[in-house]
Amino acid sequence: MTGLRHRWTQGIALGIGLLVAGGCAANGAVVNFDLQAVQPPAATAGKLSEGVSVAVAAFEDARSEKSRLGVRHHLWGEDTTFNVPGGKTGDVVAKVMTDYLKRKGWRTDGSPDVTLSGKVLDFSVNAQSKFGSTEITVKTKVAVQAVNNADGSIVRMTLNGDGSQKVFWFDPEDAQELASEVLSDSLEKLVMNTKVENKLLRLK
Repeated sequence: MTGLRHRWTQGIALGIGLLVAGGCAANGAVVNFDLQAVQPPAATAGKLSEGVSVAVAAFEDARSEKSRLGVRHHLWGEDTTFNVPGGKTGDVVAKVMTDYLKRKGWRTDGSPDVTLSGKVLDFSVNAQSKFGSTEITVKTKVAVQAVNNADGSIVRMTLNGDGSQKVFWFDPEDAQELASEVLSDSLEKLVMNTKVENKLLRLK
């Protein structure tokens, strides 16, 4: 019985040790996210766009906090900062949008029929670690302006996204994947709420 109790106590100590290790990191560490367009479901991929060609310009970063995407607060008080390479969130949003539209069947080469630009009003990725779990939250808000080059008409939309996830063992890829999913889901609203008429983008 004594041996069993000893092994059980060791198991508890090991579990606590792992939780402590999982909650600790060098204070001030920075993790850069490689955000990607998430592949649309097969049923909706390749939406017809009547051959319209689009160009996506870099988006202006209009967030009040431009120096980072967010932060992970560790169990014991340390912080890890989340960001994108070079800190250019507007460029990353434009790249993800370009890749997403390509996957939806929109052309992104040749002379553009439509030029997309806009502002990143909100893009935050935060994680709060507690004993036994970490909650990840993502919020996005992107103002999009689409200029039809043929007649100069303009379509404006604001794309909002949010999502959360709770994990037992936190890995930065968890936050990276959730951020990519939330941003891609918000871009789907651009596709679903517009239509193409004679290579002009219009609201439905």
